[in-house]
This record gives sequence, C-alpha cells and structure tokens, in this order.
Amino acid sequence: MFLDRIVLKDFRIYYGQNEIVFNKEGEKNVFIISGSNGYGKTTLLTALVWTLYGKLMIDVDEKYKSEIYDSGGYKKYALDNLNRLAKSQKQKFYSVQINLSDIYIPSIPCNEVIIKRTFNVESASDDVEILIDGSPNELANEVGYEIFINDFILPKEIAKFFFFDAEKIVSLAEIRTIEDRRKLSKAYSEVLGIKKYEDLKSNLEDLRIRLRRNSVSEKDKDRFIELQNDIQKINKHISIINSQLKNLEEEKTLKKSISENFQERLIREGHSMSLSELIFLKEKKKELEKTNEHIKNKIKELLEYAPFAIALNNLDNVIRQVKKELLLGNGIDNPELMLKKITSIKRKINNKLKGKKISNALVQEVSDILVTELKNSLIPSNTSENNRIKILHNFNENEVNELLTIKTNLEGSFKNQFQQLYKSYKDNKNLILNIGKKVSDAESKERDALIQEIRKEKELTELEVMHIEEKINKLNQDKGAYHNELANKSKVLSELTKLIEVQEKDSKKDEVAQNLINNLKTYLNKLKIEKKKSLEERLLKELKLLMHKNNFVMDVKIEILDDLIEINLFDARNALIKKETLSKGEQQLYATALLKALVDESEIEFPVFIDSPLQKFDKDHSRNIICEFYPNISKQVTIFPLIKKELTKEEFHLLESKVNSCFIIKNIEQDKSVFEELIPSEFIKLFKIKDENVFQY
Repeated sequence: MFLDRIVLKDFRIYYGQNEIVFNKEGEKNVFIISGSNGYGKTTLLTALVWTLYGKLMIDVDEKYKSEIYDSGGYKKYALDNLNRLAKSQKQKFYSVQINLSDIYIPSIPCNEVIIKRTFNVESASDDVEILIDGSPNELANEVGYEIFINDFILPKEIAKFFFFDAEKIVSLAEIRTIEDRRKLSKAYSEVLGIKKYEDLKSNLEDLRIRLRRNSVSEKDKDRFIELQNDIQKINKHISIINSQLKNLEEEKTLKKSISENFQERLIREGHSMSLSELIFLKEKKKELEKTNEHIKNKIKELLEYAPFAIALNNLDNVIRQVKKELLLGNGIDNPELMLKKITSIKRKINNKLKGKKISNALVQEVSDILVTELKNSLIPSNTSENNRIKILHNFNENEVNELLTIKTNLEGSFKNQFQQLYKSYKDNKNLILNIGKKVSDAESKERDALIQEIRKEKELTELEVMHIEEKINKLNQDKGAYHNELANKSKVLSELTKLIEVQEKDSKKDEVAQNLINNLKTYLNKLKIEKKKSLEERLLKELKLLMHKNNFVMDVKIEILDDLIEINLFDARNALIKKETLSKGEQQLYATALLKALVDESEIEFPVFIDSPLQKFDKDHSRNIICEFYPNISKQVTIFPLIKKELTKEEFHLLESKVNSCFIIKNIEQDKSVFEELIPSEFIKLFKIKDENVFQY
C-alpha cells in the first residue's frame, strides 16, 4: 500500500488547501517532512489518524485519548481543529483527504482508494467519503465506512504501530497494569493475525449455542438458561464498568485541568510552590546540611597536615640537606674522607712496587705525583672548615625517598583534595542559602490569605483526583474479576453445550460448526506457536541490530496465555531483564525493535509515519536506527525531524541514498503553514543555514 497524496483544507494551522504528493521512485522509500516546532509536523500526523478513524481515534493511542478528554469530548476537540484564520472568515467546514494505491481488497479490483473526512462546525458532525477508482463502492456503503477502513485499510487497534511518536513509544516498555497489558496483547493479537481466528472460533461457538437453545432437555434447561443469564449480566456489568471508567477518566482529566489552573493562579500571585515541593525542599536542605558537616570534618582531617604544607619551603631545605648528607656518606664532596682514600691508594702502590727492580726514590717520586694530582682533581681548592657540610640528620637512602614522597603528596594530592573539598563546601553552602531563601519566601507567602485559599482549593482538587484514581483502580479490579468469572461460566456453558443434543434439522450445521471449531483450535495452537517463535526470532534480531551493547539481550521468550501476551528479555547469564530498569534510550530501542518485528510479522503493507525521530539516542544508536530501521520498516516511510536537532547533517548523509524527496513546512504568517518540496541536494543546504533561519530561508 502506498500513500500518494494528502490534501488538507483549513485543518488547524493549514489555512486553505495544502497538499503533499509522494512520488514512487525505485527503492527510495524514505520521505522527510521537516519544520520548526509549532509549524505543523505533529498536526499532519494527527490529520492522517483523524481522517481514518474520526471519533474512534480515541482507541488508537493514549495521546489522542488525552487530547480529546482535555478538550471536553470529541465534538469540542473536532471544533477546535478548524483553522483560526478560516474561523474568523466564517468558514463552516474543514477536511482531510488521502489517496492510497497498491491496495488489495478481496473480491474488489482497484487501483486507488480515496478517503476524505469532512467536519461541519455548524452541525458538529463529520462525514466520510470513500471512492474506489473514483466511484462510490457498494461494499463500503453496505458495511459502513468505519468498518470498511478498519477491516480493509488498517485496524484501529494496530494503527499505533504505523503512526507513532518515536519519543513516546517507550510506553510499550512501561506497561504495568493488567488492563494495559490486556489492551496491548489485543493489539499484538491483531497484528499477528491471531485475533481474526479467535473471533471466528467464538462466532462458531455462539452458533452452536443458538442451535442448542431450542434443544435443551428439561433436565439441563434451567442450568443452561441460568448460565446464559449470568453471562449476559456479567457482560452488562463489564459494559457499565467501561462506561463508568470512561466517565471517570473524563472527570479525572477535568479535575487535573482545574488543578493546573489553580497552579497557574499561584504562579501569578507569586507563589508557585506546592506543599509537597516545600516539604521536599526542607528535606533537601537538611540533607545538604548533613553533607556540609561531613565535608567540614574531612577538611579538619586535612588541616592536620597543614603545618607541613605551610612549611613547605623549610621542608625543601631539609630535603636538600639530607641529599647532601647522602652524597657525603658516599664520599662525594667530603675532603677528609677523600684524603684518607688517597693515602690508602698511595700505601697500596708502595706495597705493590716493593721488591721490584725500581729504586725507592723513584717509587716515592711516582707516588707523590699521583697523590698531588688526585688531591688537585678531587678536593676543591676552596674547601675550608667553615663551608664543609655537617651531618645533621644522617638519613639513609630509604628515609630520603620517604621524605620526597611526603613532599610530592603535599604538593599534589593534598592541594587538589583540599581545593575540591573546599569547592564542594562552598557549592553546598550556596545551595543551602538558595533553598533557605526559597523556603523562607514560600513560608512568608504561605501566610497570605489569597494564596492559602487557592492552595486549599488546589489540594481539595488533587484529593478528588486521588479518589477518582482509587475508584478507577477499584473498577479495573472488578472488571478483571468479571472477566475471570465470564471465562469460567463460558467454559461451563461450553461443556454443557456439548452434552445437549441438537434437533435433527440442525445436527448437520452443528456437526460442521464443531469440526470447524476443532480445526480452528488445532490451527490456532499451531499458529500461536509459529507466531511466538517467529516474533521471538525477529525481535531478537532487531535488538541485536539496533543496540550497540554486545551480548546485552541474548534471548527473547514470549508467553501467550489466554488473552495475555508477555514478552520477556534475557541477558547472557539467562537472567530476566526487567524492562522498567532499562534507560529511556534503551526502552525506546526495545520499543522500536518491537515495532519493526511486529510490522514485519503482520505482513500488513501500510506506510509508516514517525514523529520526533532519534530522540534519546546516542550517536551509535542513531546510526543503527538510520541504517537498519528507517529504510526497512515499510515500503514507504515518512519521518518528521527537526533539522540539526533530530537529524544532523551526518545522519542525513547516512540516509540520503534512501531518501525519495523532502518537504519543508514554512509558516508564512500566523495560522498559515504551507509545504515546499525539495530534492535531497537542496534539502542538505538547510544544514548550513543558521538555526533561527532554517525554515524561513
């Protein structure tokens, strides 16, 4: 499937008619749409989701659910989508249209599907138009446009895997509650193709129950009817709980909004600090004061060595003295010792020459010349009693080395350590003073009557939010209990159904249904095993490609239990890696790898749109994402980066061979953004323009 064209008319910041045309060109499957913050990148992504699902976009992603609740419901949310300039000109409609090609619809030959959603601000309603090869289609009209889009274009349960914010997909790694896991597992089942077979099996089981309804014997009739009634009541309870949860979520969002308004009022009144923040600051101040005491004690310990550091010049004199003494001990520069050695040499020469055929007079003359020359060479002529070195310390060589080590420590580590401790002490002292000032200001303003009243209202609202959250948690627990009870009673009803003989006229139908159910059960078990194994292999492969940590994730195990799918990661020691302990960057990589594995496994060919790419990624991981993820996740990939922030010049060069075309969103005036197409060679010039002028060139 390929998205050929997007046409927006008066949708949010896009005044009038604006369109983007995506051209097919060989293997170049990456498109870049860039613009400054607030110019309309995320708006374009929202427009695509709104076009496909309308009010059902609430089921696509938590982001859209929150936006709709914050607006006060879908109608108010949709009314706010009208461009402000168009609104001032009394325009009554806005619309978004998408053109899709290379699309396969069973039993319907087609080259192009056009989906256009228009919102009427007067009637506060939207209208969908679907054209197949330029004409309305009977199937689309018969099943309804919403169902047609969900069944033949892209199911809303899995749309989050094709339209996503790269920074926020970490939510896939942060699933905690059973209800959240159940929702995500439902999406996994949809992507993996399991759900449609589960639904078919469930429909066949319902058929068998209907066939037996009129064939129940008196013995089992009461029990059969009782179970059916119980199941209906449970489904009704679940439906009521879902409705209550929806209302509570809306109320919670409203209360949070009111609390934020109170916070804004506190800021305007000059006091933006909450009570919990004030308590935190007081605790922080106590911790810093304890830290400062610890630093002061360390400084005191170092001060014991201060006299040595202060008397460093004297220590230098001592070191020079002991070095000279060491040299004297070895005979160098010691005249008395040298004379003794020369006399000893003379004696040895005389003894050696005795008895030789040499006259005594000649021996004496030679030895005298030798002694005179040695004295002149080795003993300085100016040596006197006054300047001879006296032995004061008499250190040996090891003791001299120890003294040198002490000096080195005093000059080096002592100084650095003292400076670091003193700096830490000063920094902590300044922090204590700043926090103390904040606490003092807060406590003085806390006595202001207006601030007390606003804070009281804010705290009451926050308390109401807490109570709502408690109710939501309780309802989710009740819902879980009802789901368990429903599963148990359905199982009992299924067993009872097997015991009931159907009437002869329906026996063939029942037999066929039973055979189909048995075959489906066998096939489903086989399919789950195959999908489980295949997804494990794909996910592990993607993790190894994207993560630059060697041997970090060594195995992936997927557990499928009833309606829950659990994905577990294991390290080289076969220990479970808890996903909540991963860094945000690692969680994003895990979620990215999971997205890629799911999209590949689903075999659904739909364009992928990625907002805020390369968030929280370091250089190595960014390279992996650019080279391994973007070009391969789909036949058409559109990314929405901020130039230089979420896509550098070097990163663009890595991707350039796969880039088909680029678009810049330019804001030509307030509430009016337009698209401008650039070829990659023109787009790269934007990296040379100063940041503030990139989108106004």
